[in-house]
Amino acid sequence: MPPASSTPPISDPLACFLEHGLSITVATRDDELQPDGATAWAALVDGDRTHLTVFLYEKAVPPVLRNLEQHSEIAVLFDRPTEHRACQLKGRFVSSRPGRAAERSQVERQVEAFREELEAIGIPRAMTAGWSYWPCVAIRFRVERLFEQTPGPGAGEPMR
Repeated sequence: MPPASSTPPISDPLACFLEHGLSITVATRDDELQPDGATAWAALVDGDRTHLTVFLYEKAVPPVLRNLEQHSEIAVLFDRPTEHRACQLKGRFVSSRPGRAAERSQVERQVEAFREELEAIGIPRAMTAGWSYWPCVAIRFRVERLFEQTPGPGAGEPMR
């Protein structure tokens, strides 16, 4: 990955999108370069706009953390189902910790917003009622590259 730029990569509009309540997939790799991943339930952009924290259900985290401790590369895909607007952030793992009680309301807010997105495209709430998302583990990473993933012209290109 290229060296980090001194320009904050996450704009205010992008931060608002990332913290809305989206489909969030975290991807890592193992020693054999095999991909592995998990669902994240929420994201919070740091004030410095160069770091992001994603929240994963604690039972889903062990393989992700094992991979990140060996290979710090991480990719996170964000998708808004009602529009198919999507982006991918790639970077380097910084740290992990248990989710804090004070963060639970943010996670719950984003999970609820994601449920509303799914309802809007015809997925009934009964299908999401059993989701397990708390307690969480917070995974913080430094964002180094951003990619447009919305279908259409520019998909796969670096975000400007």
